[in-house]
Amino acid sequence: MENEMAIAWGRPGSPLELPAVLAALRGFCAEHQVEVQLLDAAAVVNADHLRSAAAHALRSRRRGTMRAGSLPMEILLYVSGRRQIREAMAAMGLSGRTERVAAVLVGPGAASKAPLLLKALGFAPLSERKAAGGLSALERLGVSARGAAKEQLEALALEQVALLDIEK
Repeated sequence: MENEMAIAWGRPGSPLELPAVLAALRGFCAEHQVEVQLLDAAAVVNADHLRSAAAHALRSRRRGTMRAGSLPMEILLYVSGRRQIREAMAAMGLSGRTERVAAVLVGPGAASKAPLLLKALGFAPLSERKAAGGLSALERLGVSARGAAKEQLEALALEQVALLDIEK
């Protein structure tokens, strides 16, 4: 299925060697025919936050309304809730300080390719529980979660994703 989606969580070697990771990512995407967005997992609330952003980005591509020039960049915009790529990168992008990575894979066989991606990038697999940022991710994204119950975190993250559609 062309738009199959998968999420993978990993821990890079320390420190993250961004040029090497991006070169390995380009090779992986070309070889495996998938599109991938890598994000700093500390800024991701949970997997549903990523799934919602990817679904919105895929819908934008189908409708011809993408703001970005590629699906991975469109996913970045939706996950961050930002309209500008520069701002989205500042909020969600990888850096030498990144300790945990979230990967969104889209394409045929994405689920079976997720573990291969982590291996190709030299990342140790992590569980969502250990990788995702939770409440601190919302604060990093500029969403006030003060007084919110743990159950409300997901709703706040999904609202942030959906707001980008309203702002179009």
